[in-house]
Amino acid sequence: MDRHEAINPAAEEPLVEAVAEQAAQALEAGDDRADAIAQNDAEAVLLDRGFEAAYGRELVKLKKSVVTWRARQAREAFRIGDLWKSLEERLPRASIAAFLANECQVPRKDVAKYAKLVSVLGKQREILIDSGVAVTVMLELAQQNETVRREAFSMIRSGRSLQPKELRALKRDIGLAESVRSESPDQSRERAFKNSAAKKARQAATSWLQDLEGMINELLELSSIEAFEDRSEATIARVEQLCRKAQELRARMPDLLDGDLLATSETPKLDVERAGWPRVVSALDRIARRDLFVDLDWDWPNSAPLKIDQLLVWDLAWAFGHDRDNDPRASRRRLRLSGRLPLDTVSDDDRVAPELEQSVSVLEICAGAGGQALGLHAAGFAHAGLVEIDKDAAATLRLNKPRWNVVQADLRELDLAAYKGIALLAGGVPCQPFSAAGERMGRHDERDLFPEALGLVKQLRPKAVMLENVTGALHGTNSMYRLEILAEMAAMGYDAEWRTLYGPEFGLCQKRERAILVAFQPGIMHRFRWPTPLRTAPPTVGQTLKDLVGAKGWKHVDAWAEKANGLAPTLIGGSQKKKGIDLAQKKSRESWTVLGVEPSGLAKSIPDENSPANVLPKLTLRMMARIQDFPDDWQFCGSKQQQFRQIANAFPPRMARAMGLAIMRALTGSEVNLERALASPIPTGRGLDLRRLRCLA
Repeated sequence: MDRHEAINPAAEEPLVEAVAEQAAQALEAGDDRADAIAQNDAEAVLLDRGFEAAYGRELVKLKKSVVTWRARQAREAFRIGDLWKSLEERLPRASIAAFLANECQVPRKDVAKYAKLVSVLGKQREILIDSGVAVTVMLELAQQNETVRREAFSMIRSGRSLQPKELRALKRDIGLAESVRSESPDQSRERAFKNSAAKKARQAATSWLQDLEGMINELLELSSIEAFEDRSEATIARVEQLCRKAQELRARMPDLLDGDLLATSETPKLDVERAGWPRVVSALDRIARRDLFVDLDWDWPNSAPLKIDQLLVWDLAWAFGHDRDNDPRASRRRLRLSGRLPLDTVSDDDRVAPELEQSVSVLEICAGAGGQALGLHAAGFAHAGLVEIDKDAAATLRLNKPRWNVVQADLRELDLAAYKGIALLAGGVPCQPFSAAGERMGRHDERDLFPEALGLVKQLRPKAVMLENVTGALHGTNSMYRLEILAEMAAMGYDAEWRTLYGPEFGLCQKRERAILVAFQPGIMHRFRWPTPLRTAPPTVGQTLKDLVGAKGWKHVDAWAEKANGLAPTLIGGSQKKKGIDLAQKKSRESWTVLGVEPSGLAKSIPDENSPANVLPKLTLRMMARIQDFPDDWQFCGSKQQQFRQIANAFPPRMARAMGLAIMRALTGSEVNLERALASPIPTGRGLDLRRLRCLA
């Protein structure tokens, strides 16, 4: 008797319901249906049915949730489309696209599709929502012609669940029918011919490579004959056959390859390293004329024992991806020299500086006292030029880096066409138009240099752009201007993103936050990632300044450092209009006091051994510079007021270094251990310093 006949169907349902309830409890407890052991066939069937009923109930609940979620997703997609339509009445389309892509992080490829969603599919909104059509399908459907859309809606009404690829297939097949009606020529025949020709060419190339591989293996066997002492007729015949094979392979090459590939190596540098198709051609030519040996003076086959030149093997094996030096560093170098950039995802040797095969140049505008320049230099960039309008800041740059090309000039009156094609255009455009400490006039501020910076991007076409500013640039009041900037970058073909960087996350003892605009030419952004915050906590003000505050032997410096166990408020230098030196705005004065620092004015002296415990020391310029992460040997020019402005307005070197390493990775593919890199000192060498040697003399 079949096991399913063991239970009376009429009496089965109540039992199934009861067992289903037990099964549901078992499922919630994490038990599996196989965990239960039945006493007989009837109980086994009943238990099996119970578990099936419990699973079925769960699946019904899940289906309802998924259907509801799909309908909600479709409705939200139309909300984005409605948003586009409403914004279109007030904003240019480019600004709306920038808003969705950058502010809302809608995938760039979908932004234009949302623009058409309401206008094309608005009348069918309800059926799409009620049917829970996937957002990807709706966006693809909005791009199709009317005939395809009509057929697709017929399918949706019939209960079909469409896939994006089906819409493309619909377009193809409907297009075939339309071409028949319009008596258009059948282009598939031309495509079939081209595909057949391409297939035959691939087969010919494969055959040639197989023959070359066989010849290389024969050459390897001959190379293994010790010093080529075998002068037998059989060996001589093998060599002759090898030479004829090389001649035949060489003769077939012009029919297979583009002449440009044969005329030049991948790069001139690679040719020196015996790599490239010209080396393959040269090796075949040598073998064809029996020039196989290391010795220059030979008389085949009558010479003394000869050794085959093994470099010929390497030249030929290059065609199959083999290199004589297969060390990973050498392999990466070859790829980079050939224009291909392997993207490291980890730093194998925990390196603190990127691996560079050639100089990566940067033009820096609004360079200030060199905070950003120091960070970019430490990240591996070579400064082609630094533009700064302030004479004292320019003097600071020249004093510390005599070899840097410092241009003191107004950016708006400068011709920088000579820097066309620079790798990176970077700068800290004036922050006062967006600063909370100022009037926040944004684009209406005469000091706003974003238009000049964008003009340089258009003129110089750098591979990458980095512009830093205060976080006020990202405030809602500046949204319109920010979107215009992003839209203009997109119009120039750049992929751009705007994010904030928080200093303490990268080891700064100051609550400094900066807005960073990063942009790349097409094909690079996928290699860029924003710097990842360090895992270690930043140093406190006390840890950072203890040695400077206690330099005159203050007995209570340890207690002061313990009290100063927090982060410093952001230093604010202000504009040229600001007079006097003050560490803080009104709201942050209390924060300085809590840290044990007197925020008003500049220190004329620091506490000495006789100073009381309750003194609140003021900060010196050197202390402020250290809070800003400037190296202790970095010197500043100008009056104390001007030095303070240079220090407080700077982009801290470690923040610039973190950004520079992230951009360098995108440009070169070289990964660096950021934690170790930021822990290593920033190089500030000024060239040769022979003073110590003169003292010895």
